[in-house]
Amino acid sequence: MKEYKIVVLGSMGAGKSTLVRAVAAGNIVDTDVANTDPDSDKRTTTVALDYADIALPGGDRLRLYGAPGQTRFEFVWPTLLRGAAGVVLMVDATREPLDVEVERYLRVAREAGDMPIVVGLSRLDLVDGDPQDVMARADAVIAGRVPLAPVDARSEEQVLMLMDVLVSEIESAELMGYA
Repeated sequence: MKEYKIVVLGSMGAGKSTLVRAVAAGNIVDTDVANTDPDSDKRTTTVALDYADIALPGGDRLRLYGAPGQTRFEFVWPTLLRGAAGVVLMVDATREPLDVEVERYLRVAREAGDMPIVVGLSRLDLVDGDPQDVMARADAVIAGRVPLAPVDARSEEQVLMLMDVLVSEIESAELMGYA
């Protein structure tokens, strides 16, 4: 049996808490409080972390840690990333400039160590214009460095598929001697 510590990074509203809840089957620890940010339409925001322990088929476990997205809590990120096997970077497709958003969080993850990362592009259903154009822009930013997938953070099936990609990346890194 293997255990994987996975950290979910991204800006406020990108779907981090929703992603953790989608696969937690109600077993989640969260630190959500009323949101006081006047520039956000969210009712609540995470101030420390979301946590869920997920049993996978075959006996493996995911220990998911959702990081707070507001920059005033970014001091928490290095602590959450310490010892992580991989990172899910959730990117809100409606947030501009998209390239700055992606690069910022990729840099944060890379500064914590060389670990597998997957990018989940959320809220594609809300973009102005063609969602494929947004996917292409995000893909151009990551330039094949990490896997990119559209994801509805509310969908357990889509979240588990994203986790499967990340676990495959982690196992590949282990086989190659990088982890």
